Amino acid sequence: MGFRTAAETYFVQSLFRRFYENRYVDVYVPTEIARREFGYMPFGHRVMVRHLSFKSFEELRRTLAREAPQHVYRSAAIYQFPQAPMEEKGWERAELIFDIDADHLGTTCLKNHDYVLCLGCGVVLEVKQPACPSCGSGEVTDVKMVCDTCLQAAKAEISKLVSFMEEDFGISHDSYVLNYSGNRGYHLAVTAEEVMGLDRYARQEIVDYVSGAHIDFRFYGLPVTGRGEKGPGYTDGGWAGRCAREALKVLNSIAAGDGLLRAKVLQRVGDGGLRGLSEVARYWADGPRWDLLKTGRRFPQLETIFELAVDSAAVHVDTVVTTDVHRILRLADSLNGKTGLKACRVDINRLEDFDPLNDAVALDKEPEVYVWVVRCPEFRLAGEKYGPFKNEKAMLPAHVAAYLLCRGVARLVKE
Repeated sequence: MGFRTAAETYFVQSLFRRFYENRYVDVYVPTEIARREFGYMPFGHRVMVRHLSFKSFEELRRTLAREAPQHVYRSAAIYQFPQAPMEEKGWERAELIFDIDADHLGTTCLKNHDYVLCLGCGVVLEVKQPACPSCGSGEVTDVKMVCDTCLQAAKAEISKLVSFMEEDFGISHDSYVLNYSGNRGYHLAVTAEEVMGLDRYARQEIVDYVSGAHIDFRFYGLPVTGRGEKGPGYTDGGWAGRCAREALKVLNSIAAGDGLLRAKVLQRVGDGGLRGLSEVARYWADGPRWDLLKTGRRFPQLETIFELAVDSAAVHVDTVVTTDVHRILRLADSLNGKTGLKACRVDINRLEDFDPLNDAVALDKEPEVYVWVVRCPEFRLAGEKYGPFKNEKAMLPAHVAAYLLCRGVARLVKE
């Protein structure tokens, strides 16, 4: 759902314009910019302006300052004729793109800050409906906020992905463009020449590898059947080492009382199997003891731990994004119209210290304005906490008001 009034659109767009006019400096510039397709979503419109090309970054910057769009995108691909229709562009090669979003990670925090909201009366609905059953309003919207828990989960996923790229594919940091999405995740563009020419089928193979698809413990010498057999070790390369290291983490978490893991294990192997696995971790300190997970001719404990280890080590990426060689993605260092935050680049060496809800705040704090917040849980922005709000008026800094307006949970009001 877009902004409810022209005044709200004007307010947020004016903040975006000031950013692009005054603060859009030292930003990411795609290589071979003249051979990229660009697109943007104007404020107040639902159709993207696409198939644009710019001869230089300065031309792009002037366009963004003039149009102040809600969203800005660029192609991962290099084309002969980027401004032409898709079938006539002349595709040559494309960066390998990964999109990681907290939506796909199943974090338990989502139930606390994702909800269906009636903007007419502020009631939270169980499911999306054409009209609110309480007040009859047709202004029913999906609200998706973020918190430190889901953002940290997304950061952990991107860290795992970088590990795969470096250790398994031998691609160095010099070939990465890593940026926060400006909302709930991260984007990684791999620019190494070795991947630029890959077709969609080869990219699917990479997705299958990093996501742990089709991995079977029998591929790694398991179950061990004779004396002297050890199975995957902690220092082994590729998936073998990952499975061993993650299996140790899983066993330690079970022994430490992790409720979610214990529930999964209990469902698979029963109470007796769970008690047995709780005791196994102590024997894995010096090296994996896969033999302790095999009982008789059947090995449900081994299967369970191995599958949990694979799921823990795997990266949960959006397959469609990676396999689409014509994909356009959000332009790094541009503004995300769903939040008003900057899709800022992240130094991989400083990823652990990166704080999206502080470092990505790019809009001005002035002026302070009054907004009516329909409903919103407590959130953090630029070092300050706000809310929770429920059908109340609040005077907020411009960047905070824009955040709530972009989220669709507030409206601009007069004093």
